[in-house]
Amino acid sequence: MGSSDYSGFMSRLAHDQNGNILAMTAAAVIPMMGLVGGSLDAARLYTVKSRLQAACDAGALAGRRVMGSGRWTDNNGRPNTTAISTFDLNFASNFFGSENRTRTFTEADGTVTGSASADVPMTLMRIFGIPTKTVNVSCEGQMRIPNTDVMFVLDNSGSMKETIPGDATGLRKMAGLQLAIRCFYEALSRENITDVSAEQCGATSDPTGDLSSQVQLRFGFVNYDNMVNVGRLLPNDYFVDRWTYQSREATTENVHTWTAGTPATPDWTPTSSTPDKYSNPALFSSSWSVVSGLTVTLADGSTLPKQATQAGNETACAALNTYGSFDRLVGVQETYGGWKSITYTPTNNDPPVFPAVRQDLSATGDRTATVTLALRYKYFNNGCWMQKANFSGTSNDAKWTQTGSGTSQRTINWATQTRIAGWTYKPREFDISGLKTATVWPRTVALDVGETSRTVKLSGSSTDTTIKIPATIAARWEGCIEERKTFKNVDGNPADDWLNYPSSPSDAIDMDIDIVPSTWNDDTRWKPILHNIVWGRKETLTDTTWSGNYTTAWVSAAPSISGPVNTTNVGNNSGCVTASRKLQSYDGRNGNQSASDFSDYVSTIAPHYNTYHDIGLLWGARLMSPTGIFRSENETTSGGAQIQRHMIFMTDGATANEQNNYASYGLEWWDRRQVDPSGLTESQYEAKLVANNNARSNALCTAIKNKNITLWVIYYGTSDTATKTRLTNCATSATYFFEAKNTLSLIAKFREIADRISNLRLTQ
Repeated sequence: MGSSDYSGFMSRLAHDQNGNILAMTAAAVIPMMGLVGGSLDAARLYTVKSRLQAACDAGALAGRRVMGSGRWTDNNGRPNTTAISTFDLNFASNFFGSENRTRTFTEADGTVTGSASADVPMTLMRIFGIPTKTVNVSCEGQMRIPNTDVMFVLDNSGSMKETIPGDATGLRKMAGLQLAIRCFYEALSRENITDVSAEQCGATSDPTGDLSSQVQLRFGFVNYDNMVNVGRLLPNDYFVDRWTYQSREATTENVHTWTAGTPATPDWTPTSSTPDKYSNPALFSSSWSVVSGLTVTLADGSTLPKQATQAGNETACAALNTYGSFDRLVGVQETYGGWKSITYTPTNNDPPVFPAVRQDLSATGDRTATVTLALRYKYFNNGCWMQKANFSGTSNDAKWTQTGSGTSQRTINWATQTRIAGWTYKPREFDISGLKTATVWPRTVALDVGETSRTVKLSGSSTDTTIKIPATIAARWEGCIEERKTFKNVDGNPADDWLNYPSSPSDAIDMDIDIVPSTWNDDTRWKPILHNIVWGRKETLTDTTWSGNYTTAWVSAAPSISGPVNTTNVGNNSGCVTASRKLQSYDGRNGNQSASDFSDYVSTIAPHYNTYHDIGLLWGARLMSPTGIFRSENETTSGGAQIQRHMIFMTDGATANEQNNYASYGLEWWDRRQVDPSGLTESQYEAKLVANNNARSNALCTAIKNKNITLWVIYYGTSDTATKTRLTNCATSATYFFEAKNTLSLIAKFREIADRISNLRLTQ
């Protein structure tokens, strides 16, 4: 075949398509088998991995749920066992032909981490040398309690002292509340309080484990009756420097009082002579001896010879023994003590009258005389010889008392005293800025509303007289406050005051939850409650007894020795409730207080007086508001995380306001900051106060809920329909209202709230 023939054959062959389909099909079989087999194996791998992931997730979440707030190793490792069994229910051994299944779960700081794997045999992929494919997944189960603030607003009124009839625990209501709060803390924080048993809390065991260190859980307290104690929580600049209180002021007068100077030494004249016994040697001394020396010098300077030569016989010798009044003695020598037992008797200016400067005095007194030497002449040995009595000179027989009289004078010293002539009971403005510089609680400042007694002699009187003089007293501030400028209801219908609250009324500064005080506007600042300088007043005060009707007029009263004291004030001064506490953690971490600190504080909460729900709700909102005076502490956690907020409002009854309450709105009847009592009977006025308080409380409940604060309400003890309805409406919804008729029920309700607040959320 020539070259031209060959090229023609190849050209024809190239253009001839007979049999090409078979060849092409044979060439495509192998790639097609790989493509189809790969798709099938990929689908199996996806199915196994999806199911493996779901099983891992389910196991992690189930294990974390069983773990709760406890530990991974609790209950004989049940959390891990549950995680494994849940995994196995969702991914059985050899699922979809898989082999060598593995699954492992571990826990750290409340987070459960899982991993799982399985080998998936390949089908047609084996042709390409891939007999199996291993699938690996990981998962995480986290039970997260949101960062949570819980503010307790607790009724501390006097009725909390009572025991509920038939209560199985026999506890007073306050003790029951304290127990319920401790049980609530244990249930929510998972921290055990050692002085509370599981049985008391209605549980089977004490809490174990604790919350994740990543969780912020804080508790705060507002205790209220007719006032709140929040002064210790607020900066000093939030308080005024001067304030007007219903108090008193002394009316004074000056009086002259006198004291006598020291009398001058009298010029004494003895008024008694040496007793007669010293004239009788036999009575005076039984032993005599001849004197030594030739002469004896007497006290008057005269001398006597040892032998009297002129007396030659016994009669003549005895005749020499006459010395003054001393019969049978020739001489006596005595010493004298100082004059004592002196009595001064004024002889003019008695009693002194101002401005007399001197008194003349007569004086009487006595002194001790001691005979130190007694002499006599005695005839013997044919001579008249001098003898001396043998005695020590200090024996009682040698002593006698001599009386005397004299004249003297003394100066009169005058002083001017300011004494209280009476008290005027009235409003008074005081400088109380000193309370802001004190550093120790309770804080005090000296105010001039006191008195003290002093015993003096007044001009024209020699008799001691007790007078009252002005004195300061330590005005004691324990932390309770009077509210900012208070909105006053004037139309008799307080409900319509709050229809647009909180935007209006614009001048209701006392009801403003968030406004920060201004140092230049005292209307926005608070005032200390000072119980011991406040008096209400009636028309008449006699000694310590008030009588007549209440009055806003100034009342004057004369002072008395006992004085009108604060225990008789018109106005109830029941003392200050337990100090409130800002939100803080009690987990014992990083310097935080502990569970025992929480319990110790709860022990200090005590019943006091009347029930003003509005002041408790108001300050509960202020202390936890994320937009108010504590915004920097409440807006977010320190790490910037969001916070879930809950207020638990507990009361045992209806609002109770009395006209003579010293409350956070001042001394009600006299200060008249909320409702004017003019023309109202006592019962009418108190009904107006109650209606006003209820209207304010209702408005506050709404405002609190509008701040995204969950409001739980517990009504403890006896119940009345109107109060129950009002409290139910106060709660976030009807399911957030609880009624506890006894202590065991109260504990159960608190635990239920703790469980619902927990609302544990699982995330993966």
